[in-house]
Amino acid sequence: MKSNFFKIVLPAFALMLAITASLAFTSANNDVAEEEDAVTIAYYKDGIGNPCVEESPVSCQVEFVEDKPCTVLIDTVERQLFQNPTQSSCTVLLYELQE
Repeated sequence: MKSNFFKIVLPAFALMLAITASLAFTSANNDVAEEEDAVTIAYYKDGIGNPCVEESPVSCQVEFVEDKPCTVLIDTVERQLFQNPTQSSCTVLLYELQE
């Protein structure tokens, strides 16, 4: 009788303890991902010799905003900003930061 009791109760107790521990150590701030979408360093395309040039500080976001790409004025030329530079081009178009 004792062994049947431990076979049922012990695994159930271990499962409850694991669930409680996982909830106790989970961060309560789930909005961090939204704040990380803000970009302060961006890149713009600048010809064949220097495909991506860094521009900082900027206030852009990755999340799509219709008809509002993030731009910067460089020598009277308006340039669109991108998030990730690669060896051949800039990638991931940035958009104006919506507050």
